[in-house]
Amino acid sequence: MPTPAWAQRPPKTILLATDLSCRSDRPLDRAADLAKLWGARLVVLTVLEADIQSWLEREAAEDLPSWRRPPDRESVARAQLLRDLPQTLRDVEVMVREGDPPTVIAEAAKEIAAELVVTGVARDEPLGRQHLGATVERLVRSSPAPVLVVRSRLRPYHEVLVGTDFSESSGHALVAASHFFPDARLTALHAWEVPYSGLLGRDAYSEQWAAVVDQARDEFLEKVDLSAGDRARLQVLCERGQPELLMRAYMQDKRVDLAVIGSHGAGAVLERLIGSTAKRILRSAPGDVMVIREPRAVKR
Repeated sequence: MPTPAWAQRPPKTILLATDLSCRSDRPLDRAADLAKLWGARLVVLTVLEADIQSWLEREAAEDLPSWRRPPDRESVARAQLLRDLPQTLRDVEVMVREGDPPTVIAEAAKEIAAELVVTGVARDEPLGRQHLGATVERLVRSSPAPVLVVRSRLRPYHEVLVGTDFSESSGHALVAASHFFPDARLTALHAWEVPYSGLLGRDAYSEQWAAVVDQARDEFLEKVDLSAGDRARLQVLCERGQPELLMRAYMQDKRVDLAVIGSHGAGAVLERLIGSTAKRILRSAPGDVMVIREPRAVKR
C-alpha cells in the first residue's frame, strides 16, 4: 500500500468536526490557524444525532401551514455554523449531516480525502478535568486520517512531544510530526520499565535493561526516515516510568501544547479498541494530542 501524502508533507485538507457548543471554539481556532499555516482547504462538519423526539416534531410539523413550520434542524445548524465562523472563514465549506457522529465523521473524512481531522474534548469538569468521551475515542480508531484532539488555547506549537515505543508506527508518527511542524523543536520520549523488577529488585538488572533500551533507541533512530535538519532539532529522552505520567509531566513542566502518538504499534494498538497506553495518554495529557495511524492500518 502506498504511503499516504500526509505522511510526507503537511495536510492539504482539514476536516473540523464540531458539535456547535462553546467548547468547540478552541478546535475551530486551531483548525483555522493550521489551515492558514499550511495553505490547506478547511471543511467544517457538524453531525446531528437522530432521535425519536426530533422525528416526532418533524412529523407533526408536516400538518402545519408552511409559514408556521419550524425550520429544519439542518438549516438551523448550518446558520449557526456560519454565524459562529470568523469573518475570515466565511468562505469555508460547511457540511451538516445526520447520524452516528463517529461514523459520519469518518465517512466525511474519506469523502473529502481529509488528511487531518480536528475535534475537541467531550466536556469540561471543575478544576479543569476534561474527559475524552466515547465519540472522540471511537473517531480516533475509525478515522482514515490523523486526528487532533484540541484542549489548549491557540498558541504556536513551539515544541512537539512525540511518544515512542520504538515501533514502526511511532516512527511514522515522528516523521509525520517533523513534516507537519518543521519549525518546532522535536522531543521523542520513550518510557520504559524493568520487567519483573518487583521479583528481581537488583540494580544490576536495571542497568542491563537500560542498556537494552539504549540499543533499541539507536536502532530506531537509524531506521527512522528523518532529514539531517530534523535530526538536528530532535532530542530523544529515555526515562523510566509510565508513558502517560511521563508525557503529562513533561508537557506541564516544559509547557508543551502538543503531544503526538502513533497507533497500531506495540504500545498503542487502536485497531479494535483504543489500547490502554494510548487511551491513558489521550485522557491525561494537559494539552492537545494528535493520533497518527500507521499507514498500513488505514483501510481505503
